[in-house]
Amino acid sequence: MTGETEWTKNGRYTGVTELELTENGVQQVLGTGKILVGSGKLIDPAKLAHVFISPRKRAQATFDLLFDSVGKEALQKDDKVSTTDELAEWDYGKYEGLLTKEIRARRKEQGLDKEKPWDIWRDGCEDGESAQQVTDRLDGLIKKIYNIQSPYMHGEKPADVVL
Repeated sequence: MTGETEWTKNGRYTGVTELELTENGVQQVLGTGKILVGSGKLIDPAKLAHVFISPRKRAQATFDLLFDSVGKEALQKDDKVSTTDELAEWDYGKYEGLLTKEIRARRKEQGLDKEKPWDIWRDGCEDGESAQQVTDRLDGLIKKIYNIQSPYMHGEKPADVVL
């Protein structure tokens, strides 16, 4: 999750393009942080075993805003924060910045999708990632999370993970 950007506001596929949060996006994240992050709240920094963050600037900004006043420095000092490409947004290739209707029109012009309209899960992205490639990336991250949490599956200590 990240806060709103200009492209998410109007439905454009946003993968590798570095976009700043809108002012509304900043306010979304700050509001969410006040409700969800802090001692005794759903995301209690004292109970976090690890935080994984996408390398995109908007994801980094979201982390900074969410945890600014509630334990960010301690999490970083304790080496509980990682930036990882495994959590990076989908690489949309030639579809980056486009709307679904624009992608479908482009593919129709190319003679693709004669039987069914384009579907990202089935058809992937030209010069970008397929659903299987995204799955493979995320499977590696899930394995890391499992390794962090598995020693504490019976409540020995909190081992929450935030993505």
